[in-house]
Amino acid sequence: MTGAAGSMPDRFGVSSGAFRGDRVVVRYRLGDATPADWRDTPNPRPAPGRPSLSDVTGFLLDDGDPIRLERDGVVESIPRSAITSMRLLSAVAVRNSDIRTLEHAAALAWPGIEHEEIDGWLLRAGGGISRRANSAIAVDRSARVDAQMLSVIEDWYAARGLRTLIAVPDRLLPRQIVGVPASDEIQVLTRTLDDVPADGGVPTGGGDVTLGADPSRAWLRAYLGDEADLTVGAGVLNNVAGENGSVVFASVEYDGEPIAIGRGAVTEAPGSRRWLGVTAVWTDPDHRRRHLGDAIVSRLARWGADHGAQAAYVQVEAGNRVAGTWYRSRGFALHHSYRYLAIGGGGRSR
Repeated sequence: MTGAAGSMPDRFGVSSGAFRGDRVVVRYRLGDATPADWRDTPNPRPAPGRPSLSDVTGFLLDDGDPIRLERDGVVESIPRSAITSMRLLSAVAVRNSDIRTLEHAAALAWPGIEHEEIDGWLLRAGGGISRRANSAIAVDRSARVDAQMLSVIEDWYAARGLRTLIAVPDRLLPRQIVGVPASDEIQVLTRTLDDVPADGGVPTGGGDVTLGADPSRAWLRAYLGDEADLTVGAGVLNNVAGENGSVVFASVEYDGEPIAIGRGAVTEAPGSRRWLGVTAVWTDPDHRRRHLGDAIVSRLARWGADHGAQAAYVQVEAGNRVAGTWYRSRGFALHHSYRYLAIGGGGRSR
C-alpha cells in the first residue's frame, strides 16, 4: 500500500492518533486568533472569572500550523501554539454495545485452532501465531474482570504454553487491569458494503484476483514468512467460528507466485449484523503502485457482500500512517480502538 501520512503528531503530551478526515475534539486557549466558541461572547480575553479554554469538535482537514477543521460546514483554523490537547473520536457516535458486537464478530473471524467461552470471555489459542488468534476477549457484558477470573484465564493459557494476552477495547474493560502493554493502539476502521463494484476490482498492471477456500503454501509464506510453521499457520488462518462463518483467500499471482494477498472472513456476533473482516493484505514491494491492494480489498468486499455482510472492518496499528491513510481514502472510518495487555507470567508468542 502507498499513501501520504496524514496524522497529527504527538505535540500535546498525548498521542491523538488522528489522521486527516478523522473527527476530533480540540481544546485550545481562547484568544484573538482562535475560533469563536458557542458562548454568547466569542473569544473572551482571559480574565478573572472568565473561561480561558474552549473546545471545538470537527473533521481534521489539515494538520499544519494552523490546523484546520470543518465544523458544521464552517472551516475553523487554530494556531498550534493555542492548542492544549486533541482527542480522536469515532466518525459517528458509537455505543458500547456496538463495540462489543463488532469485537465479538472479529474474534470469531480469528478463533485460533482452539477456543473456549468461559463466563463471558472468549479464549483463543493458535500456536502463538498472531495476537488475534492467541488472546482473550470479553464478548459478553457479564464478563468479570477480577482476580479469580484473570487467574482462570492465565491457567488456560499456561496449560498451552502461551503468555496471557487480553484484548482491551475502548470503554469495555476497566482501566485498572494490572498488566504489561503488549501493543500500541490498534484502530478498527469500518465502512458499509452498499456501493461495492460488481467487478470487484481489477489490477492496473495485469493479472486477476483469484479466490481460494484454502491458502497455498506460497500464500502462507508471503504472510507468515519463511520461518513460520506453515501447518499451524494454515490451521489458524483456515478457521472461523460461529454460525454460518466463511473464510476466503485472495491473491494476484505472477510467474506462479503471489504478489498480492488478502484474507476475508464473514462472521456475526449473536444478534448483530454480518461483518466482513479484511486482514493479511500484503503486496510485494516490487509490484507496488499497480493498485493490487485496491483490487484485493475490492474483490474481498464483493465476496463479503455476496455472503451477506452489510459492512466491513480492518484493524490497523495507529502508528502505521501509510495503511491508516490508505484505508481511510478507501471509505473506511474510525469505529473504535483497542490494545493488547499481557497478564501474569510468560509463555511463547509471536
